[in-house]
Amino acid sequence: MELKNYQKQVINDLADYLESLNEHGSLSNAFSAHWKNRQIQVGGDGITPYCNVVKGVPHVCFKVPTGGGKTFLACASIKPIFDARPPVRNKAVVWLVPSESILTQTLKALKNPAHPYRQKLNADFGGRVEVYSKEELLVGQNFSPATVAEQLSVMVLSYDSFRANRKEGRKAYQANGNLERFATAFGTPEQPIANADETALFQVINQLNPIVIVDESHHATSTLSHEMLVNFNPSFILDLTATPTKQANVISYVDALTLKHEHMVKLPVIAYNRNSRDEVVTAALDLQRSLEATAQQQQKAGGRYIRPIVLFQAQPKTNSDATTFEKIREQLIAVGVDAAQIAVKTAEINELKGVDLLSPDCEIRYIITVNALKEGWDCPFAYILASLANRTSRVDVEQILGRVLRQPHARQQDAEVLNYSYVLTSSADFNATLENIIAGLNVAGFTKHDFRAVGVTSDDTTAVLENLGAGAEQLQFSELDGLNTNQSSAPEASPEDTNNDNEWDFNAEAIAAKLAATAPSTQPDGTTADERPSAAATILAQAQRQGATYNREVEQAARDTNNHVPTDLRDKVNNVRVFDKFLDDIQQLTIPQFVVTPPPSGLFSLSETGTELLTSEALCAGFTLRDKDIELDLSTVDEQMYRLDVENPNDVARAFHLTTADQHYMREVFSKLDIDAQRRNAAEFIYDKIKPIDPVADGELRDYITRITSNFDATDIAAYQERTYQVAEKIRKKILGLLTMHKDTRFYDDIEIEAIQVEPRFKLPELIHPVDASSVIGGSLYEAEDAMNSLEYELASRLSGMANVRWWHRNLERKGFFLNGPINHYPDFIVQTEDGACVLVETKGEQLKNEDSKIKLRLGKKWEALAGRGFRYYMVFHDDVTPLDNAVTMSKFLSIIERL
Repeated sequence: MELKNYQKQVINDLADYLESLNEHGSLSNAFSAHWKNRQIQVGGDGITPYCNVVKGVPHVCFKVPTGGGKTFLACASIKPIFDARPPVRNKAVVWLVPSESILTQTLKALKNPAHPYRQKLNADFGGRVEVYSKEELLVGQNFSPATVAEQLSVMVLSYDSFRANRKEGRKAYQANGNLERFATAFGTPEQPIANADETALFQVINQLNPIVIVDESHHATSTLSHEMLVNFNPSFILDLTATPTKQANVISYVDALTLKHEHMVKLPVIAYNRNSRDEVVTAALDLQRSLEATAQQQQKAGGRYIRPIVLFQAQPKTNSDATTFEKIREQLIAVGVDAAQIAVKTAEINELKGVDLLSPDCEIRYIITVNALKEGWDCPFAYILASLANRTSRVDVEQILGRVLRQPHARQQDAEVLNYSYVLTSSADFNATLENIIAGLNVAGFTKHDFRAVGVTSDDTTAVLENLGAGAEQLQFSELDGLNTNQSSAPEASPEDTNNDNEWDFNAEAIAAKLAATAPSTQPDGTTADERPSAAATILAQAQRQGATYNREVEQAARDTNNHVPTDLRDKVNNVRVFDKFLDDIQQLTIPQFVVTPPPSGLFSLSETGTELLTSEALCAGFTLRDKDIELDLSTVDEQMYRLDVENPNDVARAFHLTTADQHYMREVFSKLDIDAQRRNAAEFIYDKIKPIDPVADGELRDYITRITSNFDATDIAAYQERTYQVAEKIRKKILGLLTMHKDTRFYDDIEIEAIQVEPRFKLPELIHPVDASSVIGGSLYEAEDAMNSLEYELASRLSGMANVRWWHRNLERKGFFLNGPINHYPDFIVQTEDGACVLVETKGEQLKNEDSKIKLRLGKKWEALAGRGFRYYMVFHDDVTPLDNAVTMSKFLSIIERL
């Protein structure tokens, strides 16, 4: 099971955060730097600043909606986190879940060698993985100091099982003879837990200093939950949720448009209001038949098996009122539904236990339920949510809506109507129903932009928009095509609604007659026949029209990946538009970038010319460390990098420091070794610290480090003992330097043989999101531009007064245009002259006359030579600085622009 593109981006976001954490040390500074790199402000009107929930421990969150694969993301996150930490004796993970049903599901998946979750862990940790339940930990089953030192230990636990005030949590605090070996091996705890014995399970886990994964973390916000997290003595905390709390430090957002593009969810939700409960039941049964007929037609054409399911939402007086569910079952049978196709699922009644709803052998097509589906029930075949609430009752879909959103088989269905979710109600106040649907979407991690309402007349549209609040104008409402033309958002009372208040009361005989008159049929292409005078035909016709507008938004977001802002952050960014007078300019301008032609067998996103953008990673091909020198000067090792921040000790990322016990253990072991063993020990430690380095194979990396450390003399060994991390970092930088040299050579060699070429590729967007937007200087392309240093500010000021400059733009770092060569080079400015020349400008001061500047200058000039007439690149130094060869001073550059 490969990570999907959006999941890869989430893991990249985690890697970027970990890099910021290693660079800045401070938790708050790392969080701010992480978002600044994405042009998102932290503080003020932007994202809430870092919340130091567990003092000194990195605590971050992935916001992933229902259907986004949070568990798989968690599995893929463990290795990057351990790789970013100092090497530790024990790799332990505590995986917390909110309920017993989720606990059972997670344990089953992680213990199953054939499951993608376990396969991911096995691949990342060489198969040395053990997954434990609390019961197995308490009896010490395959759980000892020796085993945890040799493997990844994943402990799947429920929140309640470690809360001291809960009966099920007390065993974790008690003395445990099965775990005495840990107390002997680990010694006195650095972070003792109050009221816990040294041999208690909780204290043992505490001394493992684990990574803690908190699933559905919005459930773990109480004081007791905080106390539990502190007692685990975590080295890192990763929250997973669709609905982050205000104190969550979210580092990666996944939105609906992204999930829809990756075929993970059935969106938009099509909300449809009927005149009565009879019409709701009729429409639900007819829609199910039509969707199933379409699914069968799709399967005959080569598609996978799908059996659309209806959730009938009842609202009895109590959840234990089984009479209600039985009455509904009886009524459905009276309509003509086979009893074998009906099941009840509530907190008290579970007829789905042991049933594989995805199996072709399963007959269930109708599930009667309430809101109590939080107990671990999921089925991608659920398509229709039909509320059986009375016309005057509140339609509460908040806790159930998410159950119809998952896309079967996580793939786009050929029949478009199988890519949407459907909600049917008969509410007297459809506006309130829509608000509740929005609440249900919010619970699932989505927003009001992710549904479309039909069955609302044009007279009521204004009222609905006002009721839904800001942003609702993006929703589309439409009248039914010639059906119920007098319908309003408040259907007139029907006899069955007026005379009876029972949730199960509908006219089975009349419904059966209507369904018999409109037998399901499909067109040759698998779509439902719109001309059929049935409820389903009308709903599906509306769904296709409404879904088309949503799909256009999805495709636009996919095309604009580099500039896409997740829905959750749209009110946190500066939205700056291009000046109208320059709109034609950016539509006509396409800036060249380097491209390659991939092998025919590759799976690539190609342009019309059959090429793809060159990536820096592609230039790594052929790199090897086998023939590289091992020279290393340790006399210049810097002062201790891994020091405590004495000014703000509570903000220290102590996850990225060895514990005192680990430091003592390592030094004690090291001092007892002979010189050759010390070299081998150093090689192993350095390897653990700096791996992985793409694209170097782990075995080759290990061999190269061993070659270096085998050459250590007594002075080098002493330097290593004193500055362990700095020596490891020096070796890492040496390898990266060798890799850069290889990519540089490969790049220019491939250009020489025309394996790398230049094509028009990059389009400037109409909207940008600079963090520190400023409109002080005139002549800019956008209504405001990003922040500038003094030299950049001087250049922009000079450009603004030049007659030959049509516009200038402060290019956004990591978000704007880049020259894609051995490095990704983001020039500071893009300038267009009145004569149509496009000029890239990189500004430099004296202190930046270094190797990095030389690499950028050479790359820029090569791009200029290949980009064609009208494209230029200049590296510009301040007038009092002697520029590098082929670079120019500020005055020289401005004189060129005047005549360009």
